[in-house]
Amino acid sequence: MDKHYVAVDLGASSGRTIVGTFKNGKLTLKEINRFWNGPTEINGRLFWDFVHLFRNIQEGIALAKKEFGDGLVSMGIDTWGVDSGLFDSDGKLLGNPVNYRDSRTVGMFEKVFEKVPKEEVFAQTGVQFMELNSFYQFMAMSMENSVQYKTADKMLFCPDLLSYWLTGKMVAERTIASTSQFYNPVTKDWAYGLLEKCGIRTDLFAELVDPGTVVGDTDGLPVVAVGGHDTACAFAAVPLAEGEHCAFLSSGTWSLLGTELPEPVINDDVLAANFTNEVGVCDTIRFLKNLSGLWIIQELRRSWKEQGFDYTWDEMAEMALLSAPFEFFIDPSDEVFLAPGDMAARIQEVCERTDQKRPEDHGQILRAAYEGLALLYADTYDTLEALTGRQLDTLRIVGGGCQNKTLSQFAADAAGRKVITGPIEATAIGNIIMQMLAMGDIASLTEGRAIIRDSFAHESKTYLPQDGKVWQDSLAIWRSYFKK
Repeated sequence: MDKHYVAVDLGASSGRTIVGTFKNGKLTLKEINRFWNGPTEINGRLFWDFVHLFRNIQEGIALAKKEFGDGLVSMGIDTWGVDSGLFDSDGKLLGNPVNYRDSRTVGMFEKVFEKVPKEEVFAQTGVQFMELNSFYQFMAMSMENSVQYKTADKMLFCPDLLSYWLTGKMVAERTIASTSQFYNPVTKDWAYGLLEKCGIRTDLFAELVDPGTVVGDTDGLPVVAVGGHDTACAFAAVPLAEGEHCAFLSSGTWSLLGTELPEPVINDDVLAANFTNEVGVCDTIRFLKNLSGLWIIQELRRSWKEQGFDYTWDEMAEMALLSAPFEFFIDPSDEVFLAPGDMAARIQEVCERTDQKRPEDHGQILRAAYEGLALLYADTYDTLEALTGRQLDTLRIVGGGCQNKTLSQFAADAAGRKVITGPIEATAIGNIIMQMLAMGDIASLTEGRAIIRDSFAHESKTYLPQDGKVWQDSLAIWRSYFKK
């Protein structure tokens, strides 16, 4: 009998319900529904619309049940990291979760470091410092004397929140919990002492569970805490062979570049490089750096469309290729690019601030964005090898961004490494593989990755580095601007 698994995969700009069918040793995917996701500004604050998301998830499950019936084995949910919802003592959501791009966390680094040195925060959590982390969101709520925060009974991260609405069970799955900077990857528990020094309410936290735990059911369909963090699912879906050492890049709105390790790496060099130790599936650590991804290009497309320029993704890539190379340099991880807005103006601002020429036409702006991403990847790749002491000969790119041939080739050129892309639907595939593991249909992650290799080989593309010296010279120029 064919087995079918429901994967709910929520990204920062869209959500999907996908059914994975396992038949004759191969996995195939069918999209059931797709729906918009994004922030909505209300009275100066950015919120997610979780009622909208849950309604679409319910619709996706109903459609899957209608089509696949008793063949459905289980379901699982993955989302972006750090954000959460607060619940009262009756289990009711106190308000829509605030979006991580909201400005409330500005200045919260300083407030935390007044109470606890930065070095101690890192020693206890091993997580990259980003003001959007849950730690600084909670610090902001505390500083604001938020009524919701003061009166809440429980906090759930986004995938656990949705799972709770389906099952009635409150848990904190480890991969999503580790994005918060509340979690200690060495003790494998909440960093209670650190958080209490900062006045963070640890009584709000739910019970930690491992990825691959069956949490409960919704109308008889088992709900699995997969890798609640979408990047954990994406890393699980990288089709590497056993013993293969490579770098992983999960490419979407964000780019997450790193590798899989058996233990966290927490030292002064990692702190200085601002890398992170996030929990992966099956007792692994995702040692990586969160980087800006296709966000800038997505925002360029959105803002230009509002101005009457309705470019396709392929047209934008072609415009970049037709523009002269290495005339403008930007660092896509600059905080100026974090919030939604006019990215073309911000690219011009960065170039002017760093005493460069000002890009004027759309092709020049796109070329700066594409090259900036590739050079950021290359710089991070070199640091990754230095911090791990590993030679990583191949960069494996997964996720929707791996379809961008221009960026994939630029990444190979800038890093001087072979790039292998695919699978495209990595987060959904990793979600499904973790369900198969939880339900006893496969025995290990290694077996799951072998299934992925066999099932999605047709999606794989290889890019070999070209123009190495030109890119290395340009990387040196880029570093002179942004790595002083």
